[in-house]
Amino acid sequence: MNNENYPVTYGRNLLTPLIDSKPGWLIVTDPVIWEKLKGQVKQEHIRVYFVKTMDKQTMMEEVKTITGFTQVLGLGGGMAADAAKLWAAAQQTPLYQLPTALSVNAFLCYKAAVRYDHVVKYEGDILPREILIDFDILEQAPRHLNLSGVGDLLSCLTASYDWKINALITKSHAFDQRIYDETQEMLSLLAEYLDDIVKNNETGLRFIVRAYKGIAEHSYRMRHTMWEDGSEHNFFMNLERITGKKFLHGQAVCLGVYFLSAFQDNQHERAVSLIKRSQLAITPQALNVSLDDIRQALLTLNRFVREQHIRYSICNAKEVTPEWVEAILAKYQRDFPAA
Repeated sequence: MNNENYPVTYGRNLLTPLIDSKPGWLIVTDPVIWEKLKGQVKQEHIRVYFVKTMDKQTMMEEVKTITGFTQVLGLGGGMAADAAKLWAAAQQTPLYQLPTALSVNAFLCYKAAVRYDHVVKYEGDILPREILIDFDILEQAPRHLNLSGVGDLLSCLTASYDWKINALITKSHAFDQRIYDETQEMLSLLAEYLDDIVKNNETGLRFIVRAYKGIAEHSYRMRHTMWEDGSEHNFFMNLERITGKKFLHGQAVCLGVYFLSAFQDNQHERAVSLIKRSQLAITPQALNVSLDDIRQALLTLNRFVREQHIRYSICNAKEVTPEWVEAILAKYQRDFPAA
């Protein structure tokens, strides 16, 4: 008996046979990806929706605009994967996912990340019929997009610590030591596979998917994502709110891991080493923000999580002080000097 919630098929040239296998597809994607891949698809089999936003109110109107399809394919990155979930759930049709980059783990999450005025909320409950990992497509993706996948693995370092605090204080998300230990093992394996991830080869890409899948299977069984999405994501959302900018997910999450691992006094130098080896740039210049933007995101983090009613983490348990912020910003500039 197959107990997998996220069945994954690995291979090459997977898009054409998938679409040819049945009619009535709605493909949720974006114009750039579609221009690259539309030659692999017989046009009479499909309808195409270009996702522009994950604003919840907007998407609830969008999913009423197309009907008559019998299955949905998320073809793209995180927005395409999450929008495809909304379409499949609204029309009660099977969901398939074919990521074109591994920048975020959305294709392996049962909830969709929707936005309410820059704040991400995770809603819904839908599992894919199949996830297709096409190495031909992934290897052609810009390398920095696949490198970004390190973010949603490294986030487990800080988020699992927050999970311990949450379980101790609020008891809303029961702690599981076995899963925590598996997280530490995954981070050790990440260190082993980082060279392949940086090379953007099949070995590295396969590891990211395997790690994502292990996280997703546990999260579905526990019915929460506390151990993979914590204070580092909260910092990312607050920085986005302050600047009004959108960031490459893994890049901003790694920046959050840098600061919050230090704030937690939790394996900070391990985090620094992994971020450096990943070659993900987390300087202010790389994210197109100022040092003061980052300062304000840290100084207002306690208030942000309280005002947004975000689940309990180190951001609730400990006050961010101006003295700590100036000290960690000085270290940050030493660890990641501007080019």
